[in-house]
Amino acid sequence: MLSRITRSGRLDSAAIALSALCMVHCAAGIWLVAGFASMGGIFLSPWVHEIGFVLAAVMAAIALGHGLKLHGARTPLMIGSAGIAAMLAAMTVPHGGSWEYALTFVGVALLSIAHLLNYRAARQH
Repeated sequence: MLSRITRSGRLDSAAIALSALCMVHCAAGIWLVAGFASMGGIFLSPWVHEIGFVLAAVMAAIALGHGLKLHGARTPLMIGSAGIAAMLAAMTVPHGGSWEYALTFVGVALLSIAHLLNYRAARQH
């Protein structure tokens, strides 16, 4: 089952979609708070970031790890690991600061690139 999901690219596609949602969440966070004060508090809560990070890390580990086993390309795993590290670093800096946004955007972008490369390598294999 896992082989079929990773080979078809569904997990990589889902991970890219999660990365896109993360970027939208970060970019729209200020407007969520301003426009929907009560709902914005839910979306900007630390547990949302922690759950999102865990989902991203688990999806990356499964998809990129299985991709390495399937096609042998190490580049997606290395880029994805750098993305996860940047996202983890973003969680250690003060919330709402420019470093948090910069590290998150870099991490999410790297992880998306890694999943795209993994998807392409699996399709060629």
